[in-house]
Amino acid sequence: MDKAIIEKIYTAIATALISFAAGFALKKIWAKATGSEPPDPEDPDVPTKQAVGWFLVSGVGLGAIQLLISRTIHRRVRTMGLDQLRDRQNS
Repeated sequence: MDKAIIEKIYTAIATALISFAAGFALKKIWAKATGSEPPDPEDPDVPTKQAVGWFLVSGVGLGAIQLLISRTIHRRVRTMGLDQLRDRQNS
């Protein structure tokens, strides 16, 4: 299998799993910090300041986490070498 494809597969799987966990964690942190559940930014009854705040926290937080995970996975895959990856897949 091509090394670039392996990198993309590992990165996609790791990013999806960690993003799910990070989203859950961000909701818990928001609730603890504000005393209320995260707002629905599309709900017109939610104050604009609160909707924008949640949008920024969740968007920037998840974006930064995804970027860091992607960079870490790519770096590790490239330093491992293709032969080591094949050996691990066949084990």
